[in-house]
Amino acid sequence: EGAGTKQWYQRRVRGHHLIMRAVIFLAIVGVAFGNLCKGVSKTDINRAFATARVGAAAILGRSCPSFDLDTVAFSGECRALVKQATCYGIRAATRYDVDTVTYELLEGDVRNIEKLGNLACDQAERCFEQVRTAMQTCLDNNEDFVEDTIDAAERAYRENFEDRVAEFARTKKGSLLGDVVTMAMDQFSSADDIQAFLEEHVTERVQTDARTAGEEAAKLAQAWCDNDCNSKAARFLESIFGHMNGGGCTDASRFCGECQSRATSWFTRHQLPCCIEEVVQKGIEAYEYVVENYEDALTGYAETLGDMLTTTGYDEAVAIKDRVVTEFECVSDVYTENKPVCA
Repeated sequence: EGAGTKQWYQRRVRGHHLIMRAVIFLAIVGVAFGNLCKGVSKTDINRAFATARVGAAAILGRSCPSFDLDTVAFSGECRALVKQATCYGIRAATRYDVDTVTYELLEGDVRNIEKLGNLACDQAERCFEQVRTAMQTCLDNNEDFVEDTIDAAERAYRENFEDRVAEFARTKKGSLLGDVVTMAMDQFSSADDIQAFLEEHVTERVQTDARTAGEEAAKLAQAWCDNDCNSKAARFLESIFGHMNGGGCTDASRFCGECQSRATSWFTRHQLPCCIEEVVQKGIEAYEYVVENYEDALTGYAETLGDMLTTTGYDEAVAIKDRVVTEFECVSDVYTENKPVCA
């Protein structure tokens, strides 16, 4: 059985190194947004980096002794991007620690995100190449690198988080989140359980579609950067958020009603940038493809999940679904009525 597990990992991962490298890197660094570091204490930055180092050592210390997080993520081509991302995460944790997020709060954060977006356009590709090279070295030096890394991650989870997750599930029993955590713990008790699940559900077709989606996303991102879409999108968001804030639109999590009316009035004098329109259209195409090719499977998963939920957890899930559908329809109405004319 152990030999079969080893062969399974090697057979699949060797063909998908790019995905594995990205997943491991993001899991270690734990940052995905950015901002300038003005006003962020060095103590907070150093604490975040120290936490990442501990994680890297726990997960990669045995499988890839040569891996040095400071060299891979905190210096060279990744230095500025990772540091700015860390600073934004620290500041955002405070900024959005409020009972209600307003459009005014969102408007004030647009330029921060724009700065990282521009930085990512300039440096993300080179940073990723730096990470890719480090991951390739790990793979070259240890033929069992992926299996050993997953085993280490499993050990780290059991030693540091399993009891906390179990306690969380216990205290949230009867809620949707509590039910989902409990089900996940029951089904995935080891890396072998995850392997069995992936063997059953991640078919060659799914892998092919995932690769295609990744390639299309990369092309879209490149076009976004080439056409200065960060700044164009930022100006759009600042304008519409500023217009929507006020009156009866006091909660950015509720679009239907007053916020919808204020958004509609904004579009009487403005147009959605074509940069954003292209992304929207690609998203619609992807959604339609998924529905056409995977609707039966997704419906089956939803029904199975529904049967496993507690009564209260199921009721909560239905309420969330209904609200999401309603809000989406309101957003869709505004978009449909104000689609831009783009080349």
